[in-house]
Amino acid sequence: MKVIVTILLLMLVLNVCVLLLTLGFRAARQLYSLWQGRVRSRCEEAVADYLRGDEVPPALRAHRPWERDVLSSVLIHHMMMLRGSDRERLRRLAEHLGLQGHYLRELRSRRRWRRARAAENLGYFGDSSTVARLRPLLGDPDETVRAVAARALARLGGEEAAEALARALADPSELTSLRVAENLQRLGHVAVPYLVSALGSGSRRAQVLAARILGELRAEEGRGALRHAATFGQDENVRAQAVLALGKIGHPDDLELIVRCARDRDWPVRAQAANALRMIGDTSTIPLLREMLRDPEWWVRLNASRALAAMGPMGERALADALWDDDSYARDRAAATLESEGVLRRLVVRARSSAEARGLLERIVEGLRATGNTGYLRRLLEEGEGGDGMARLRERLAGSSSGRLRVEEER
Repeated sequence: MKVIVTILLLMLVLNVCVLLLTLGFRAARQLYSLWQGRVRSRCEEAVADYLRGDEVPPALRAHRPWERDVLSSVLIHHMMMLRGSDRERLRRLAEHLGLQGHYLRELRSRRRWRRARAAENLGYFGDSSTVARLRPLLGDPDETVRAVAARALARLGGEEAAEALARALADPSELTSLRVAENLQRLGHVAVPYLVSALGSGSRRAQVLAARILGELRAEEGRGALRHAATFGQDENVRAQAVLALGKIGHPDDLELIVRCARDRDWPVRAQAANALRMIGDTSTIPLLREMLRDPEWWVRLNASRALAAMGPMGERALADALWDDDSYARDRAAATLESEGVLRRLVVRARSSAEARGLLERIVEGLRATGNTGYLRRLLEEGEGGDGMARLRERLAGSSSGRLRVEEER
């Protein structure tokens, strides 16, 4: 009995201790939040006074080491909202208060969260000389530190930062390399020479990302390197991204090369060539895109059909003709695209006032009746009147089954 009582007392004591510790932690956290709020308010007021005048307020000069992080967050908050001379004044203020020097020392910390925080803050407090100190962090053992360093370098900008980020495209982590690419793209055309160099490097991932960024930047200076990669690249994904980038740039002299890529032996290259043809929008490529609707790869057929849908009445007619194709892939893809890309809806609207559009729509009706994919078109025709021509179309559909659009599958 005494043993049981002793155990119960011990459990009671332990529970009381846990309760006291919990209450103590809560109280400490509340006190810390209260203290932090007071420090932040004081810093906010001091920074506002500084921006209104020229002198550094005593409250900023006299900040204590343990208030440094709060002061830094206040300065960064203001810098994010300011541009030009006011932003530069706050950067010089941070340097004057020793914040830049403090975070430069923190870059060598053994704790990864300190290194990451230091890199993040130096993206705001640093200058061109800080880039050389941040570059080594792109090779940090910690993935988060590398990503934060890339963001900081992009904020600082300049050719040295662009070169460092271009080299970091080959990061062993795929997620980190994507973050590096995102930040490199923010630098704009200053990064183009280094992207061209990366496109010729040995890393497949770096080449793919470099081609993608050159396309997003519409960098005509990179056309030569992209053409070489699209033609002689050893990796199909590199060639695919290169031809897509050429499509985004949209130079007419690249059309012949893109057409050749549309017949490449590797389907990713053919698929992106179809996308590139859509972006260029040259209607002389419609016969080629019509042929690509028969491709054995689903992605190639999808991109080719979308390209046709984007090429106006001539592309719409090509999709209508594909409903009568001997190849079932082409028929199914054309039927699906006529609905999904809004071609049928556009034709129904135009057909109410255009005999040419009604004629094309009649041909489509016959093709869809043959496949049983008439449900969506019937609903569109029932949305409005449109005269005798539209009435005849509705009558033609009346005898057909309401079949749902068949989903094109891989075969």
